[in-house]
Amino acid sequence: MKNPGSIDELIAFRIYNLGKLAARGAGIMLRRELAISRRDWRILAYVAQNPDMSLSELSHVADIEPETASRGVAKLVAGGIIAKTRLQTNKRLLVLSLTSAGRALYEQAQTKTRSYNVDLATCLSDQEAEALDVLLTKLSERATELTEREVAKGGADDAVD
Repeated sequence: MKNPGSIDELIAFRIYNLGKLAARGAGIMLRRELAISRRDWRILAYVAQNPDMSLSELSHVADIEPETASRGVAKLVAGGIIAKTRLQTNKRLLVLSLTSAGRALYEQAQTKTRSYNVDLATCLSDQEAEALDVLLTKLSERATELTEREVAKGGADDAVD
């Protein structure tokens, strides 16, 4: 893994593909059981964790293109899941929060995704799970360092997901 021979052996691609596959499985489950998409869940989770955030803040923290975030929020507002209100300290700013129906949906989705995560991790011993956590933290820190280094060198970030 330290000296990959093909793209499929690159650490970043292996982690990306694992994440994509696990998210796909969880997304299928969420759509079947709660009738929400992965994007809806992502928006719902970030709004639940960060009440009174703006649409642009949501787009940034959830790493969703602004247009996509706007469409997703509009759908959830129309469904009575998210509310848009004016911020008391700045009446020009619209902020997002969960409605009571949104809070209930969030709790259900959170329970189901936690259960999915537990099921995913059943192939690991407790020791392996702890080691994986440490390793993922180390890799995240190193990826941050390398990304900051590349940003400092200049050039465009063409991240598309």
